[in-house]
Amino acid sequence: MSYNRRALPFEERDQTDRAEAWYNNPLRAEIRTLTEEIQRLKKLHSGHNNSGPSGAAFEEAQSSPSVARIKRMTRSSTSKVSLEREPRMPSLPVEIQLKILSYSLISSFPIIDPLSKHTKESMTAEERARGNQIAIGFLATCKAYHTEGLRYLWGRNEFVFTSHYALRNFANLSLEHRKVVKFINIRIIAKYYDDARRVRTAKSNVPGRKITIKTAARLHENPLARKGYKSYTWLQLIDFLDALRPPFDPRYKSKKAPRPRLLPGLESMRIDFVNFPREYLAMPDIDLHRIAVHDLGCTLNELVLTGLPEDDCGIRALSDLNGMVRDDGLLMKAFDSFMSDSTVLTRVRDCPFDARVVRSWKPLDHDHIHHHPDISPAPVDVGHPESIYKEKKTIWRRVPKSRDASRDDRTWVEFSRTLGTPVEPDKPDVDESSLLFCDECGEVHEPMLDHHI
Repeated sequence: MSYNRRALPFEERDQTDRAEAWYNNPLRAEIRTLTEEIQRLKKLHSGHNNSGPSGAAFEEAQSSPSVARIKRMTRSSTSKVSLEREPRMPSLPVEIQLKILSYSLISSFPIIDPLSKHTKESMTAEERARGNQIAIGFLATCKAYHTEGLRYLWGRNEFVFTSHYALRNFANLSLEHRKVVKFINIRIIAKYYDDARRVRTAKSNVPGRKITIKTAARLHENPLARKGYKSYTWLQLIDFLDALRPPFDPRYKSKKAPRPRLLPGLESMRIDFVNFPREYLAMPDIDLHRIAVHDLGCTLNELVLTGLPEDDCGIRALSDLNGMVRDDGLLMKAFDSFMSDSTVLTRVRDCPFDARVVRSWKPLDHDHIHHHPDISPAPVDVGHPESIYKEKKTIWRRVPKSRDASRDDRTWVEFSRTLGTPVEPDKPDVDESSLLFCDECGEVHEPMLDHHI
């Protein structure tokens, strides 16, 4: 494969973007807001020449019975007082209140970058027009609504992350809320930088289409700084996966179990690669293998990949990401979901999936082939049709009907355990176990397939 070396970008994290993200961190933004508020109050206080109460007088006022009674009053107690003053106010049954909470805090669409500020460049025109999707104010009504509402908010919604900083902010949530998240969607929009603004085109994974790549211009630095054409693609994927590693929690005191991952209950994940051209990017860094195969290895039941380049780089990344899926798990791959020209994100026409099951050859009847004793395989989908093949030669999985279909709109597909690919219903049942044995060494290896996925 021949490359034009002058057109290939150098993979590097952009220093300006990292500094801006550090400055806009939600905790730092909150500290700045509180600091400005304190300064404003001090200025207002000094402007009125009010020296304020002395320390002894302040402590005496705080210890008075009236102040203590006010401190003891909660939102629930004040609501009881209002109900006593206005007995005609209705009292709804608990089931109706929970139903209202569910309608208010469960969105019909995925929530983009929760707990963080999202950018318009990472959203489609349809997503921008939706506005607020949930009534978050319900959480401030009373303590009971806050407790129950958080369970609906984090356990019943789907989330899309367009920045790994937004994913890292999830560490601010308690483990109780993080462990109920079962599915997330990561949207990785490739970024390109150059010394001047240029527009380039590259090969798209969608047949008949090209990707328009607009670069963000950067000011010239000192002579020793690296200049030229840069990209933030595979390193961005590494940053997203790194955010899923176990965060530090000082409240976690257990010495018998390691710290849980950011989302310990995560079962399924979708990664949308945007503007990742074919035959254009450098090879992924070795850190991708270390995180995906080792730190996050065998943690997912399903993994969906869209927009992964159809070249050697994409095959290398696919091989590493494949390690995140459990044995017998489902790996699905499709063409690009979005295309971006740095200002507008456009959705691409729907298409079917290429699906396969991962390491499904391990349970076959061989003494030396078995699952890892400490890692359980992906759970079996129940209720599948009857098979015409021999027992244990195939495995059934429920696969989404298309790339953009809802996660519940699925159909049954039967896969060959030896090859991991869908079987052909009209093909006679043949014993493919011999394909597992290497002709060179005689050992058992996972089949290497000349396959799109």
